[in-house]
Amino acid sequence: MVTRLRQSLTARLIITISGIIFAICVLFLLLINHHLDESILEEMGEKALTSAYLIAERPDIISAFSTEDPSSILQPIAEEIRQQIGASFVVIGNEQGIRYTHPDPQKIGQSMVGGDNDSALINKEPIVSVTTGSLGESIRGKVPVLVDGNVVGIVSVGFLTKDIQRTIDTAFSGWLQITLLVAVFGIICAVLLSLYVKEQLLGMQPAQIAKVYSAYHTILEETTDGIILTTLNNDVVISNSRAKELISSLKEGISLHTQLPERLFQEEVVRALEIPLQQQDMIITKTPLKHDKQLGYLYILRAKLEYETVINELTLVKQQARMQRAKTHEFANKLHVILGLIKNDHIEEAIQYIRQEQQDTTKQQQVLAAQPSILIQALLEGKISEAKEREITITIETQDVLIDYSDEEVDALLTALGNVLQNAMDALHNTNIAEKQINLFIHQYSHELIIEVHDNGPGIEEETAEHIFTLGYTTKDGYDRGYGLAISEQALQKVGGSLLIEESDLGGACFLIILQRE
Repeated sequence: MVTRLRQSLTARLIITISGIIFAICVLFLLLINHHLDESILEEMGEKALTSAYLIAERPDIISAFSTEDPSSILQPIAEEIRQQIGASFVVIGNEQGIRYTHPDPQKIGQSMVGGDNDSALINKEPIVSVTTGSLGESIRGKVPVLVDGNVVGIVSVGFLTKDIQRTIDTAFSGWLQITLLVAVFGIICAVLLSLYVKEQLLGMQPAQIAKVYSAYHTILEETTDGIILTTLNNDVVISNSRAKELISSLKEGISLHTQLPERLFQEEVVRALEIPLQQQDMIITKTPLKHDKQLGYLYILRAKLEYETVINELTLVKQQARMQRAKTHEFANKLHVILGLIKNDHIEEAIQYIRQEQQDTTKQQQVLAAQPSILIQALLEGKISEAKEREITITIETQDVLIDYSDEEVDALLTALGNVLQNAMDALHNTNIAEKQINLFIHQYSHELIIEVHDNGPGIEEETAEHIFTLGYTTKDGYDRGYGLAISEQALQKVGGSLLIEESDLGGACFLIILQRE
């Protein structure tokens, strides 16, 4: 239990803040007590001295010294004044320090006690002193009584220190109560602050926060995409090193409004927006960050070239997988047909079927052999096999001799032709057309290569055709779509080619792959 309390950030905050509040309160009380001691003692000394001045200057007091029995006149006056000012004593004596008045009448006629009369009687100077007299320790003010410049007596007004201490204790008690209330309020605030901090930190302890921060920092730095976290005002809070490579002037606290196009901030969510940035094309995704409420935005940046590389590789892998699956399925179907014919003793029909398949295969191989690239031959062969599996017929018409392709042109053709054929098969697969057909025409002219891909599917609406080459635009269901045709167009443009769409003579869509040749 003790270990858990030590580890708990909330408990440590409460204990630490409460300890600080307690220390401040103790120090405050010590200072207050010292201040009260000094200020009240000074105040009472001033009060005693002032009262003594006023008494010594009263005419009736001065005239009483010339009478035969000064005590009978001065004692009532002194007691009245003592009660009025709340003093512990008002003592009036002659020039020898013999008392004419005293709160205790038995002590009238005796010498004044304390040994502090010389300043007033000899030096004619007033004095404030703390000394012990007949009533106990007191603070007293003493003033000489002067007649024509000669000392005829002395007035002593005093307050017992025990009475003064009670006054100090009463004042200190009031401050103590106020301090305790402030301390309780401070501790309540410490508890509330600790609970607020706990809520803001999602209940995690410092060690957990350190581990999570270390893990997040590692993830951010190891991620190949540029990651930027911003406030609701799009001020940068966190960015990884990859983001700073893509945007050289990026730093914490800077506004993204000064770094990215304004259209990026007009939408709450942005998926795969292509923008030119620092002499390269960039693909940017924007997503709101929420935890109970919206906190800011997450921006993910990647160079378009990286997207193209990944998508091309993925497309080739998918095409190879489809080709292998289709060829396996087609081969199995043919074996089943031959096996059925042999089991039923239809030997001649089996032989004829085998010869027909051989002729079709030979014809297909001749058409494919016209392609100077083995990779394009493999692509077309795979698509033909996949089409058969999906009950779609692909026919290819090509010239006997085609000019060799460069490696860059082969990559572009693989991307474009593969995506166009795949889209055509997907469009036909979801229809009820009896004879689903795709026609592929390859024309070699003196300065350009044109590949036409026709299908007899439902076609593409004019509104869709306007956006079909936009990165992220798709009419298909599912996640991570809308890249194939956009990437195909970009790949062709890099080698001086283009990708167009028009209506097919078959009733569906026709894609034109155009490649400029030397």
